[in-house]
Amino acid sequence: MERSNWRCPSRFILLFFFISSQFWGFSLPISVVQQNLELIRYIFGILLRILEKSLLWFKFVKLGEDGSIEDGSHEVHCSRERSRVAWNIIQEYLMPYVEKERYQLPSGCRVHRDNDIYREQEEHKVHSDINEWRCGFCKKSFYEEKYLDKHFDSRHYNLLNVSHGKCLADLCGALHCDLVVGTPRLKSKCNPAAAARNQHLCESLANSCFPVNKGPSANRLHDFFLRQFCDAHTCSGGSRPLSKKPKKRNMKYFIFSIITLILLLLYYSFVYLFRRGLKGGSQELKRIRHIGLKKKPS
Repeated sequence: MERSNWRCPSRFILLFFFISSQFWGFSLPISVVQQNLELIRYIFGILLRILEKSLLWFKFVKLGEDGSIEDGSHEVHCSRERSRVAWNIIQEYLMPYVEKERYQLPSGCRVHRDNDIYREQEEHKVHSDINEWRCGFCKKSFYEEKYLDKHFDSRHYNLLNVSHGKCLADLCGALHCDLVVGTPRLKSKCNPAAAARNQHLCESLANSCFPVNKGPSANRLHDFFLRQFCDAHTCSGGSRPLSKKPKKRNMKYFIFSIITLILLLLYYSFVYLFRRGLKGGSQELKRIRHIGLKKKPS
């Protein structure tokens, strides 16, 4: 259909009259309807597409308790990025020592897995390629992790445990998140009030996660937690935070050692079999020569 049809006001007036006539119980002549049938079909197709998109939009939004419209994204007052940093610090600088002591963190410990609001979602991230992040719940793919995070916030909000005390980002002051991510504000002058507040939070974590009356393992981990995280929260030049880090085994060195050992075993096995074969061959040669030197009977 040409664009000139859209520019003709009489066509729109006729179409409006045709649509309204269906509601009022009378119809246009058949000849008029047939002449404008293509335009009528086109307009109705547009209306159907608008209706479909409207239905999809209403599926995505919901009404709040006060009657206001809320979209599919839900506001959570907990930073996912800083919670992720705090979790990585816990896994790298604390949990290896906890596992070494075979100690079970109590459920009331705020660094426990169950006290991370985002843990269920984070464990369902599939990073299959450098530019492919996939949702483990509905298998949708995204180019970047931040888009997958937005997808979790809008589509899988029901998996978040928004109970009080479930935000690991609130522990970043005690766990030195800014030091790990390299926040520029660390270069500013030390704030004694902030340092005291972080130290108090850090010590409360040590007391709740590793009670000294729960045995030798808890006692040792309590002292370790204070040295690893808490002692550095001072403006008077305390110990360096996160000073102890478990040594990671060099996997390349381990594989190289295994291959070298196998090659040495093959080499010595070959040398042993080769010498054994030479020794057997020389004895057989001596036996043949000895038989050949015997005198023939006359």
